[in-house]
Amino acid sequence: MPAKKALLKRIRFYAFLPLLAAAFFVLGIFLGTKGDLSSKLPSLAFVLPSETLSAGRLKDTLSEKDFTLINVHTPYEGEIEKTDLFIPFDEIVANRKLLPQDKSAKIVVYCKTGRMSKEALRTLKGLGYKNVMHLSGGWQAYEKVGGSVLELSSLSEKVLPEGGFTLPISWGDIGPRLISAGVIDLAKFEKAVSLTEEQKEILTKGSDSKIKIDHLSGQFVVDMLWALGLAQKSLVYEEGPLGQEYKDKVGNFASTGGWSLAKGDAVNYLNRYDFIALTEEQQKRVSEIAKGVYRPCCGNSTWFPDCNHGMAALAAIELLVSQGYSDEEVYKYVLELNSFWFPDTYLSIATYFARQGTDWEKVDARKLLSEEFSSAKGAQDIYAKVGPLPYSGGVGGSCGA
Repeated sequence: MPAKKALLKRIRFYAFLPLLAAAFFVLGIFLGTKGDLSSKLPSLAFVLPSETLSAGRLKDTLSEKDFTLINVHTPYEGEIEKTDLFIPFDEIVANRKLLPQDKSAKIVVYCKTGRMSKEALRTLKGLGYKNVMHLSGGWQAYEKVGGSVLELSSLSEKVLPEGGFTLPISWGDIGPRLISAGVIDLAKFEKAVSLTEEQKEILTKGSDSKIKIDHLSGQFVVDMLWALGLAQKSLVYEEGPLGQEYKDKVGNFASTGGWSLAKGDAVNYLNRYDFIALTEEQQKRVSEIAKGVYRPCCGNSTWFPDCNHGMAALAAIELLVSQGYSDEEVYKYVLELNSFWFPDTYLSIATYFARQGTDWEKVDARKLLSEEFSSAKGAQDIYAKVGPLPYSGGVGGSCGA
């Protein structure tokens, strides 16, 4: 009998070996796969019933939301309406500064199915947050109860279309006239800006082609309009800050002293030429519109164009007003220029409105260009509300030639 028992033990042992080997083989596959192991294995996070929010309950409470709603799904595949932040579940610690400072603040996290949000909940609890819930079943469950899920990565094509924007005004002979006057030194300009053959013709010979801005032409457009805005006679330079309180320091700004592509001192060309024929009434219109046009690199409106984008925007306003376009149309076209000069800023603003249920194309351009959204502070405030974008437009322009 003892021999028989020993034999049975050996049989059981050898029968177990293949199972043990198989287990180590599977574990080896996971460990050898690139990426975070937690994304390959089922969630081990234990979630209390009180920490779970049903899709139906979220839908009922979203209209009177009193919590921070965070999308933690990665990669980005969409988000529930009225989402406040996008933070991948495995990057919460690195982005903890974006979270509410009050550790008792209400937070709801969600993903596509609920697995990543469980991990996020555990991380948030580890950071000391005491009032966190995760959405059971993720946004798939939310959709089943009639909730709205947005796919905002398509916003980029609305804000920054691949084909760019074309303004309804042509370059005409602006380039040759700027060169002839010395506002643009051709040799300096060609050295500073990589010109296409078409752009070189616009600059040196003039062209009836419309002013177009896209991902590739932003620098050319801003520099051409900057030179024009600098030299064109304007009430902005007579009645605005550059002609009043800063009259004796006019060369100290990026828009004036910073224009290094002229022949000689750029300040000598300020407010000097009638390149654009404007009546007295049109000059007043330009001034009033300029007061409502901000840009995210500075805190001032175009009424005080202390940087290149301000002067370029001023020139665009002058050209559009001279051609009889309405105030609403002028704001719309200047917004298109700003969008390509500051792509990430306007994607953030578009995201902010989309999360509130407002389509980008339905937001008044005048409102978007106002101090609330387009000044440096306004843009920073929006970024603080929106957080990092799961999609990006590119790097914005700098205030220099």
